[in-house]
Amino acid sequence: MPSREHLEPSIEYTSSTDHFSDSSPKGKPDVLSRLEQAVGEIHDSETFRRYLDVQSRFHHYSWGNVALILTQQPDATLVAGYNTWLRLHRYVRKGEQGIRIIVPMRRKQDPDTPDEEVRVFFGTGVVFDISQTEGEELPGIEVPELHGDFHEGIELYDSLIAFANHSGASVRVATEDLKAGTMGYYLPHQKSIVLRPAEPLQMVKTLAHEVAHHELAYNFPDDNNLASTKGEKESIAESVAYVVCAHFGLDTGVRSFPYIALWSRDTAVLRHVLGTVQKVSARIIDGVKASRKNSGPELLDQ
Repeated sequence: MPSREHLEPSIEYTSSTDHFSDSSPKGKPDVLSRLEQAVGEIHDSETFRRYLDVQSRFHHYSWGNVALILTQQPDATLVAGYNTWLRLHRYVRKGEQGIRIIVPMRRKQDPDTPDEEVRVFFGTGVVFDISQTEGEELPGIEVPELHGDFHEGIELYDSLIAFANHSGASVRVATEDLKAGTMGYYLPHQKSIVLRPAEPLQMVKTLAHEVAHHELAYNFPDDNNLASTKGEKESIAESVAYVVCAHFGLDTGVRSFPYIALWSRDTAVLRHVLGTVQKVSARIIDGVKASRKNSGPELLDQ
């Protein structure tokens, strides 16, 4: 399964803390501290709490029910039962036809026998897509696309490609249509990074994110195994992208902070992976610097 935004290079790995000094006007001493603080502020917001409350009301459907939903309504995006929509202050429009799914039902053969085993049966239930409802808007967390034509972004983009190639990963810009909202993805078995065409700052951030997935999979296998959930892996990749871009003078926080908050919904998840973020970031930063030195004096750090 591809990782989305969502081989050892011939350099010596270092975890020196000077990689993480923040040169922003705020003068924060540590990029990782700034990251944790910014994500924590999103976690603490009332909007985020409302978002999580809404998400908790939607169930995960089996692959069989997903198939049933898509067969009956291919454009469905968010489905729930009639009463769930009511609790969210949305109302199924009159005349809408429900989507039939399979639901478990638990009951006793003899309700008058207290110790009788409860048996599970399967029946049919009805759900409705959000497009069949109207009412209050559901809360969401915006993860905006990055804009800005920065020379530094183009320079870092080229250096990240050189580093990725040296690490055994290929990079290409997509010629096919990608799913809406997908800025890029990584195919681990093919060691392939695919990017959506976008503005330079967005593309360099996405590239750093997907390079982090590659590094985590092939150069930090122990950390990759410890990051057992998709949320942890995405938190690592986006945190690494933020740290790497910040080191080279690019601020991607407007996209990275809410993205990480959505994947690390519990602040403990982010704290758990910060050590890995530091190691992977340092490796990529060292690799980018090495690729610049090998490309000629015009790419040397000032």
